[in-house]
Amino acid sequence: PQNGLGGQIVLDNLVEHAPEVMLPAAANATILDFLETVMGPFIQLESLRINLTEPAKREHVEVETRNWHRDMWALTVGRTDTYLPPNACNMLTYFQDMDEAMGPLRILPGSHRSQDLVAEQFQAQANERLIYAQAGDVVVIHSALIHAASPNISHRSRYFISRFYNKSYLPHRDVHSGPNTQQIIDIGRQRNDRRLMRLFGVDDLLFSRQVDANQSEAELWQMWIEQDRSTKKSASDPT
Repeated sequence: PQNGLGGQIVLDNLVEHAPEVMLPAAANATILDFLETVMGPFIQLESLRINLTEPAKREHVEVETRNWHRDMWALTVGRTDTYLPPNACNMLTYFQDMDEAMGPLRILPGSHRSQDLVAEQFQAQANERLIYAQAGDVVVIHSALIHAASPNISHRSRYFISRFYNKSYLPHRDVHSGPNTQQIIDIGRQRNDRRLMRLFGVDDLLFSRQVDANQSEAELWQMWIEQDRSTKKSASDPT
């Protein structure tokens, strides 16, 4: 592996492969409530994957970090220093406690509101902050926030699950056309569960929900969220 770092293995398209386990993780109500607050009622599961990073020997590692990067859809970064809602958010859930050896997440605070660049792609930064997440913690990353992983120099593989969400009108890496995912979408249609259908790219109200010049975007979002909740049928509703 490059720079003496441990290899990485990624398992993707997990809702299709194991819906009984992964759908509750993808459709977690607390997470979707939060995302709708910051992104609006347009939340799609772009991908759900488990990332494994193999350990490396300390003496073989030639760098201080893995590559600094922004995630996809950081389209407006640097155009203004005013906060803008993200086009995507990554929810990282760690399976182990992070320490120096296991390798904490590194972030550059405020970089989602500036055009800051990183001169040394694989080196620590003066203004970085280290996130020592504990097992079960969820870290939310604005798609424009610059971040990097640390090398894993422990004696164990490092695992985390990434739930990456974007706007429902943007492309996605996970395949939503498989039989298990299509069955989930069908259940959403039967229950008129717009949130569940949107999670897999089906948004019948996308073009009818346009910004009204008489109301703020935040007010419109809240109105649409309440509409979706009021029209959803319960699982026991026979109609």
